[in-house]
Amino acid sequence: MKTWNVMLVDHDRLFSAALATLIAGGPFHVGTHALSADDALEDIAAGAAPDVIVLALQDGLAEEIAGIKRLRAATQARIVVLADTIADRSLSLSLKAGADAYLNKSMSSESLLRSLQLVMLGEVVYPTHVASLLMAASNERPTPQPVAAAVSNGDLSKREVQILRCLLAGQSNKAIARNLHITESTVKMHFKNVMRKINAQNRTQAAVWAIQNGLSPLITA
Repeated sequence: MKTWNVMLVDHDRLFSAALATLIAGGPFHVGTHALSADDALEDIAAGAAPDVIVLALQDGLAEEIAGIKRLRAATQARIVVLADTIADRSLSLSLKAGADAYLNKSMSSESLLRSLQLVMLGEVVYPTHVASLLMAASNERPTPQPVAAAVSNGDLSKREVQILRCLLAGQSNKAIARNLHITESTVKMHFKNVMRKINAQNRTQAAVWAIQNGLSPLITA
């Protein structure tokens, strides 16, 4: 069975020890423990070669996001962020900084191991209820940019933007078709075009792209 080398980054040694014990129950081996992103960078420079870095997010968000960026520039390892709570801003900033997953510390051990395995298979992973949290946090956001500016790099049509916003709201193809008053086959066609334009392999990656580019969930057309 293939095993992956894990580096844990957290100032809480007790939590890290418990996490290491948990992770060891799957196809993962915890080889290094670092107290901060800077310590992790020193370990990497000294020869540590993790397959995945599990970084616990603390209170100093700006400093830690900068640390994720430095780690992303220094290694090809997959980066998984563990947070005490799932917050819109820290989720978006973590993904933009180069994280491959954003997970809640309170998730079950089975879900954590499954998420880590998905990350190692190339998936971008974040909680399924993020869309509803984004909606709940919408009143705290600064005035959003015009959609055209947010998605200009992907060259998406107005309808394709609507499709992505419905996706963020957790809607199925059938629900999207009903909301936008189009057929389900038309929804599938638009999804195919969107995936090609933004270079996404699945709906999860498309949703992450939408979050990173400033789109918000759409309940009704």
